[in-house]
Amino acid sequence: MRGPFIAALAALALAAAVSAAAQTGGATMTLTTKPSPLGLGQNLFEVTVKDAKDRPIADAEVTIVLVMPADPKTKHPEMKTEGRLNNAGKGKYNGIVMVTMAGDWDVTVTASRNGKQMGQKKKRLTAHLTRPKPAVPRGK
Repeated sequence: MRGPFIAALAALALAAAVSAAAQTGGATMTLTTKPSPLGLGQNLFEVTVKDAKDRPIADAEVTIVLVMPADPKTKHPEMKTEGRLNNAGKGKYNGIVMVTMAGDWDVTVTASRNGKQMGQKKKRLTAHLTRPKPAVPRGK
């Protein structure tokens, strides 16, 4: 009785993995920002795009969208900024994004090639009104 159950579970896991790979196209992305955490004003967004074999993808078109959802309590409308990141070579992409308000921003980065989506990364980042001060090295 356990055999068919385990086989069915394995088939389900395989189907989910294939479905996830099809949705992302097999590409993985890492996202970093400078400064980190985000501050008001100019922020550098850096994205690395790699294929399923962990090789850099150097010929992608990488776009970024930042959305601050509307707040019905304060009647604050949705804010949105979007653009295309620069190809810095060797699977690295970057760009400066203006963050105009402190709070939570939903960030979506999408990598495409020839109009076909290869991967997408979504992350919620919080922009701070003032940037945290860097730690002072001990002994100084």
